[in-house]
Formats: sequence, structure tokens, C-alpha cells
Amino acid sequence: MKTPQKLKEVLEQFTPVYTIDGLTRQFEDIAQVVFNGHFVVNGEYEIYPIDIEFYFHDEENGIIVEPQMYHKGDLPYFPVGSIYPHSSGVDMTFEREGKYRASFLMRGYTYKSVSGEKEEYTNKTNNKKSPFRSQYLWEDLLGSASVFGKGLNIVWVDNAEFKKVNIASSARVNINKISGENGDRMWHFTNLDMIK
Repeated sequence: MKTPQKLKEVLEQFTPVYTIDGLTRQFEDIAQVVFNGHFVVNGEYEIYPIDIEFYFHDEENGIIVEPQMYHKGDLPYFPVGSIYPHSSGVDMTFEREGKYRASFLMRGYTYKSVSGEKEEYTNKTNNKKSPFRSQYLWEDLLGSASVFGKGLNIVWVDNAEFKKVNIASSARVNINKISGENGDRMWHFTNLDMIK
């Protein structure tokens, strides 16, 4: 990535390289942008992703497939930037109809109240294999709004200044090795600057 961009632009302009190594580099670039922004929910609190993992499924040619991806096949395509809750947590999608499915699962995050009334916390667990509980995001991102009144309003906000963060890349959590590939896809990225 030559110049820092806003997340919406990066996801809309994404043109996949159809190799595992090429996608790994592209996903690390996207992770840098994700780690330079946050969600604002109902103007009341902010969610900062700090641990994400990517999924990619080539619908057109089947060059790179993702057997464990939830949204593929006959399901409708999601618009870029859609929030997709499922049994493993919450994804943000960036797909191209007829071409590919792509998303990142938000595993770890930090919650901060805008008013400062509630404490700040990170959804960590004591489990070394899976140190974050991604399903907690269902409640923190989607579960605090009444349908009566203003409803639910989730907005992505890029940081005013882009700052390159220290990122660790690792194998995705609870994903089976994909048949025919030499190793794990290192598409799990952690923002080391935010881990306490």
C-alpha cells in the first residue's frame, strides 16, 4: 500500500492477487487501515478492532477457496462495508458479485465509552489458543439499541492521522488446514500496539 487510505476506499478498490502470499500482503495492508479507525455506535461508545482475521473465496474460478466461510455460494452478495453477524462473531465484508467473497472477522476489540461514564475494556479471555471472545461483539456492536426511538446507528470513523502500527501475523483460529496447501493461511492479524 503506497499511501494510507480510508477503509471505505481500500475495501472498494481491493483487487485480489490470486496467491496465498499475495493475499497475505494485501490483507496486512488492510489490517493497517482497520487498526487506524473505529466504529462509533449510537454516538455513545466506540469499538476499536485490535485482532482480526481474513477470509477469501474465489467464486469465479475457484483458484482460492474458503471451505469454512459462512457467506458464499447461492447467498446474495453483501455491499462493501456490510456488517455480517454469524455464529463465530461479526464480519465486515468486501465482496464483488460474481467474482469473490471477502471479509474480516473481528475477534478482539477495545470498547470505550464516548462520555467516559463506563469503563474501557477489551474482550480478552484466559484461553491461550483463542485469547479473544469474538461473539461478545454481537452485544457490544449490535445489542444496545432499542428499535423505539433512534434505533441502531453504526458508523466507521478513520483516525484523523494514519499511524503505522506493529502487527503480528499468525494462523487463523479454529480453522482446519485447507487440503492441497502447504501451510496455514497467515491471515490473522493482531495490533500489538493495543494489546495490554
